[in-house]
Amino acid sequence: MDNDKKALATSELTTLPLNHNWYQKLASNFEIIQPYLDKLNTDDLDDISDKINIYEDNMQAIVNILAKYDVPIQIVNGKVVETEEGE
Repeated sequence: MDNDKKALATSELTTLPLNHNWYQKLASNFEIIQPYLDKLNTDDLDDISDKINIYEDNMQAIVNILAKYDVPIQIVNGKVVETEEGE
């Protein structure tokens, strides 16, 4: 983006009457956001999602292996934590 960043009018929209001026401010918000959306590459997001899934699968496999050797460990809220014996 250029250095002339435009400010979103979002905070002003709640105080504006619903007239043509309101519509223009709302449309202006989308004009500001659109270049960022155009740069967004959905293939990159799919790749990141795949990597996260692989990471989670690998982490679960490691926890499963350690559990077979009676290591008190499990995944809680997405984090590997040590547990008390017998949990």
